[in-house]
Amino acid sequence: MSKSNVLIDVATAGASGDMFLSALIDLIGEEDALTPIAASLLIYDPTIRVRIQSKTHEGRTGKHLEVTLDRGIRLTPNSLREVLNAIAEECELSKVARNFCDKVLNELFQAESRAHDQPLKDLHLHELGSVDTILDIAGTAYLLEKAGLLGTAKFFSTDVAVGTGTIQTEHGTLEVPVPAVAEILVANDIPYVNGPANTEVLTPTGAAILAILINKFGEPPGEFVAMRQGIGFGTRDLGDIPNMMRIMVGDIGPTTKKPPKPAKGTSKKGKPAKQERVDVLDNWSSDEVVVVETTVDDVDGETMGSLFDLLLSEGLAYDVVMIPAFGKKNRPCFIVKVIAAKAGLKGIAEIMMKHLGTLGIRYTVWERLKASRETIVCKMSIDGQEFMVRVKVSRAADGSIITIKPEADDVLTVSKATGIPVRELKPRIAMQAQAVTE
Repeated sequence: MSKSNVLIDVATAGASGDMFLSALIDLIGEEDALTPIAASLLIYDPTIRVRIQSKTHEGRTGKHLEVTLDRGIRLTPNSLREVLNAIAEECELSKVARNFCDKVLNELFQAESRAHDQPLKDLHLHELGSVDTILDIAGTAYLLEKAGLLGTAKFFSTDVAVGTGTIQTEHGTLEVPVPAVAEILVANDIPYVNGPANTEVLTPTGAAILAILINKFGEPPGEFVAMRQGIGFGTRDLGDIPNMMRIMVGDIGPTTKKPPKPAKGTSKKGKPAKQERVDVLDNWSSDEVVVVETTVDDVDGETMGSLFDLLLSEGLAYDVVMIPAFGKKNRPCFIVKVIAAKAGLKGIAEIMMKHLGTLGIRYTVWERLKASRETIVCKMSIDGQEFMVRVKVSRAADGSIITIKPEADDVLTVSKATGIPVRELKPRIAMQAQAVTE
């Protein structure tokens, strides 16, 4: 698979973990892309909620992440590592993604240790010990992998804005950049600028992610032509300064020029501008997916089964369907249909051609409407034992409940511990969840 080139623009408002998550969600084009990571953290903080909102600043539209959680939960360095490993296991992160998470966490720990001149075992992490540090690190790895970039792309970054002035922290009033950020910048020789903001814009987690992710700081070797981009907005209000970072995927060429951008309100030649959806649809969540398909008549069952597992286990596809049919010369054949994010089209096409031997694939882009979904945690007490069970709740546009589905792995855990059959546990958990959500 050919390498992509990614340019991350952090020259104005720096970087933070939530900005990485927001920009990657915008790049992928799925507002619920982070749900598996957020849901897995409910066991450690039942109050955690993640909300994605669209935001616009001076004509630039992207995503903004709102996270609510129990700030009183603080983890030690060892606990932080244990939880991160557990989340990586549950969300089935690849070896490359787990290695990325380990490196980012180590970078943070080492910076904090040097900044406070304390061994790791004696460190009190303060803000970094909260659950959203896990969300930032594991979520970034998961989304980079989902976008088909982790381990396959070459990453470039502008010089990094750090901000100026002072900020109030649990350590007291600190100068910007704060000691942990300064340690990461120096240790990794990261070029930085103050930037226009009179506050902190580069957080320790943002700095650590950049240190591990970026292959080269400064301008790419040649002119960068962005083919697609994601914009992530930060939490702080910087006034007229756009508090955002951009992640751009494109090509590098010495003489390639960027095509002119069409004026606002216009569209490409030959196509009318997309009309606004009617108001009744605005209450539903929506996104765009690609449906990739091909027809094969000379592939054995073992190969078909391996393709199914490969596309789903790698996280490239939302769903894979194989439809038996009859093709040319009355031969039995299979129509292979794959539903995926638009960002995964190229990777899916290459896998299908390589593993099936097909000479081409067909694809279309579809808009889809989705019921709103959330994951809650129910506490169950059975024979003196307490269990935490995650439950997925979907709702219609008017807020009414469509389905309540307990997490299968959690139900199985309770079943093994109590001896109660899964078929009996499911309705009990669902009834309790309904009472909580109504």
